[in-house]
Amino acid sequence: MKMLSASAVAMSVVLATTAVQADILATATNVEDQGFLPGAPFLVTVDGQDEKDTIRFSTSKAGPVIVTFYAECAVNGAPDAYVDIDILVDPAGSGGFAPIPPTNDDNAMCSGFEGGPDESGGHWVGAVTAGVVDLPKGNHKVRVRGQFFGVGGVFLDDILLAVEN
Repeated sequence: MKMLSASAVAMSVVLATTAVQADILATATNVEDQGFLPGAPFLVTVDGQDEKDTIRFSTSKAGPVIVTFYAECAVNGAPDAYVDIDILVDPAGSGGFAPIPPTNDDNAMCSGFEGGPDESGGHWVGAVTAGVVDLPKGNHKVRVRGQFFGVGGVFLDDILLAVEN
């Protein structure tokens, strides 16, 4: 039993001292609130300083990249109203944007709630969606597309978009 305990302690020390580091390839923030109504998909302005909806980044080798989108989110609508968020990546040489999994499915970033909105236009929550995509070496682009479903509208605020590998 003492041998097993010593082995377990040694393994936990090895695991605890193994450093994991991600390289940040690009970030963008926007603290201005944005409102959207039901209907056609919309692009989120992720870079508030330059008013951009598209961020560029480069990879020095092929491999997986993680893209994370955070926003404060409020739905002004019924409990079945929601906003779907897709992270779109245009890989080097592809010539087109495509949603990355799991954001490419019908996923609610935030939704309405029983009792309706408060006087500020909804119940605010901090919400995150992220996806992973294998990319070739080169220059790439990323953007965030949303679509509101239901009656009412959605507000996004205090946005962060981060790309890392």
